[in-house]
Amino acid sequence: MRLLQVSAVSHLAGIDRSWPSVRTAVVDGAIAAAVCAGALIFEGLDAGDVGASLDAVDFATCAVAAALILLRRRAPLPVLVVAVFAAVWSMIPDDVQGVLPAAAIVALYTVASTSDRTTAWTAGAATAAALYLTAAITSAGPWYDSDNLELIAWTAVATAAGDAVRSRRAYKIARQERATALEERAERAERALEEEARRQVVEERMRIARELHDVVAHHIAVINVQAGVATHLLRDNPTGAEEALTHVRHGAANVLDELSNILSVIRRSDEVTSTTDPLPALDDLQRLVADFTNVGLEIDWHTVGAPRPVTPATGLAAYRIIQESLTNAHRHGCHRRAILRLTYEPDALHIEILNDVDADQPVGTPRGHGTVGMRERVVAAGGAIEVGPTGDSQFRVHATLPTEQAEP
Repeated sequence: MRLLQVSAVSHLAGIDRSWPSVRTAVVDGAIAAAVCAGALIFEGLDAGDVGASLDAVDFATCAVAAALILLRRRAPLPVLVVAVFAAVWSMIPDDVQGVLPAAAIVALYTVASTSDRTTAWTAGAATAAALYLTAAITSAGPWYDSDNLELIAWTAVATAAGDAVRSRRAYKIARQERATALEERAERAERALEEEARRQVVEERMRIARELHDVVAHHIAVINVQAGVATHLLRDNPTGAEEALTHVRHGAANVLDELSNILSVIRRSDEVTSTTDPLPALDDLQRLVADFTNVGLEIDWHTVGAPRPVTPATGLAAYRIIQESLTNAHRHGCHRRAILRLTYEPDALHIEILNDVDADQPVGTPRGHGTVGMRERVVAAGGAIEVGPTGDSQFRVHATLPTEQAEP
């Protein structure tokens, strides 16, 4: 892309010296043929009026004009200088050779369309002055003769047309460069957003892994304690049972050590390395709802089915989903009201949170990275979740978590 831009700019500055393409060569050949044919027809008619005919000079000047037209794109300024000198030479005799001034005007257009504006109008003024002064000195009529003034008009038209083409080309290149820059900027912004999303997902997964570790560690600690108690209660049993229970206790202790090592690697240095606070669960919903009520969020809580104990991992995931959904309802919802429904089924727990949203709020309005955490928790628990607006100006979170009844 960068090479294309440099090539376009160099062509605009008039420093592209490569041979024209086949299409350009065909166009230049057509222009040269048209100019030469027109000149020969004009000269033939003019010669017929005086009883003369076309001679070798007529064909030679046409050949020179055609060569200048065909070479004008490779070296615009040198070709223009040669064309002007040739045109001045052709205008000195009484029988003016009109084909060479026409070639000079075509070469002037090429200079104006490939050079900067100052160069274009300087070349135009010099060409007009050379052709006009030569015509005014050599012609039999007055200096203000229409044939003389036509040369100034044609050079002005050629310069203006070339300058307009150059300006149009520069505008297209600048617009393409701006579009390319905007596209690259959008791609960089999109990559930055994707990287930020991936980082948030990784951080959330790490936090979930730490909480899952705490759940597993808690149960293993209970096993460790129960195994120790069983060792003392089974002293009257065979020695093999006591030895087996001792191995259970040692194995549980080893698992705790391994999990602690993993946690020390995952946990960041600025976090507390251990905590004695129990992990939240569904039994703590009453306090969570009370906290949101105290900050002004009215919660309509419904429970369908008989509540029953669930595994700590499921309870923690359900608690965090409800907490995040109510936080979003309080932060982004309107009317300060939310509906919470818990539905207990034999093999699943359904969680639904609804809150009113502003009808003028865009459908795709983001709600932060908390929804990423909710999805990760549900996936980790083997469930499913739906998050998004409804058709009646409400925002809905519906999660389904598979349940396995916890041991009492």
